[in-house]
Amino acid sequence: MGDTVRLAGQTQVGEVISVNKSDVTVAFGQITTSVKANRLEPAQPVKVQEIRTATYVSKQTHDDIYNRKLAFKPDIDVRGMRGDEAIQTVMHFIDDATLIGMSRVRILHGTGNGILRNLIRQYLHTVPAVKDYHDEHIQFGGHGITVVDLG
Repeated sequence: MGDTVRLAGQTQVGEVISVNKSDVTVAFGQITTSVKANRLEPAQPVKVQEIRTATYVSKQTHDDIYNRKLAFKPDIDVRGMRGDEAIQTVMHFIDDATLIGMSRVRILHGTGNGILRNLIRQYLHTVPAVKDYHDEHIQFGGHGITVVDLG
C-alpha cells in the first residue's frame, strides 16, 4: 500500500490504496479502480515540476475573444420572439457574457407575467454560472426585465 504504480503500457501514475489477493485498488487522481496485480508495473512518483499545463492561447482565439468583448452589450431584448427562439438567444447571450467575464446582464422580455419570463427563468435556474436573477427595480422596468448576476 502507498506504492506508485501504473497500468502496463500507460503513462498515468496512481497510488495503491489496498491489496486483496490478486486484486489491487489503485487511485488515479480522483478515480479509484480495482485491477489485477499482473496488469500493474512500478512507476516513479510524478514530481510537481514535471506536470505541465497548457497556457498558450492562439492569437486567433485571443482576437476573437477581444472582438466579442468590444461588441458585447449587457442588455438583450427578446420581446416578440417565440419561446424556443428566445431561449436559444438567451443561451448564446449568457454563454458570451460568461466567456468575456461580465458580472451583470439584463434580459428584456416584456410583460412580467408572460411566458417568456417563466421560460427564461427556468433556463437561468439550470446554468451553473448564474449566481442570482431577479426583477429589475420598478423605476427601470420592473417585472418586464430580468437582471442576471454571473459569477
